[in-house]
Amino acid sequence: MQIRVLIGNASACGRSQLQQEQDRLVQAGLNYPVINAGAYAEDGLLTILEVRVNGGQREILVDDCTRAQIHNVLAWQSSVEDDAQFDDLVVHLVRRN
Repeated sequence: MQIRVLIGNASACGRSQLQQEQDRLVQAGLNYPVINAGAYAEDGLLTILEVRVNGGQREILVDDCTRAQIHNVLAWQSSVEDDAQFDDLVVHLVRRN
């Protein structure tokens, strides 16, 4: 599993890193909804991530993450590192400003 934490505002082209990642996935034919982390408690975010993984999603975009949520996702990554189901998973976490 790869975790990418995205920090910062829009790039020179005026699009955020999240928008750029979402555009890349759409071009690849993968149009998944972005998870809004602000709608979930720390454990709830992990639950929705597992639901997405079990549904076959291999790249997950999560917006508006708190530091605590990011920490929990990193801890989750460590806890599942020996599970082959997560080997090709990429999670993009956008930190809340």
